[in-house]
Amino acid sequence: MALLILIVASSPANAYGKSVEDLVGSFSIEKTIKIGSSSECFSSSEPSDPLTPPSSVAGILTDDQPPGIAGLALQPEQIFASSPKVVNLTAHLIDDQSVWAAKAVFFGPAGENASALFESENLTSGTSRDGFYESRMSLPGNSTGMWHLQNLTIVDGRGNRKIMQEADLAALGLPTTITVV
Repeated sequence: MALLILIVASSPANAYGKSVEDLVGSFSIEKTIKIGSSSECFSSSEPSDPLTPPSSVAGILTDDQPPGIAGLALQPEQIFASSPKVVNLTAHLIDDQSVWAAKAVFFGPAGENASALFESENLTSGTSRDGFYESRMSLPGNSTGMWHLQNLTIVDGRGNRKIMQEADLAALGLPTTITVV
């Protein structure tokens, strides 16, 4: 028995945390420590930017990859100036953990802008990892011409962002313009 105690006591310090059992998988521990002297340090408020996920939305595994887009549809792509200028947008968004939100920003022929926001309540099919999101956007003004999708920002639950410009989306074969005639 004394020999066993001597063997255990003389084992190197780097053996700490090892086990005779084989453990398979990824493990992580996340801890947040708040230090402050006033109640303001501990107050939590929702972010004012819909593209900023709250810090409590987190996956178990580390996520450092931004989300992506697998498809985009604009309906209709041509609108008459005399009719209500409402565009239905459908985005197929993907992420290895979860998509938080996305925002498409369009600029019009007279410099006006319009945007469409895709949030979790806009998920119509699939999951937050691979899902279809729908949104509606009203085009302001009465001018005719082309509206261009200036950029699309996609954010995942960990705050990783991907900002795609019109040229990036066009290179993927996705629609980027709406015509008002």
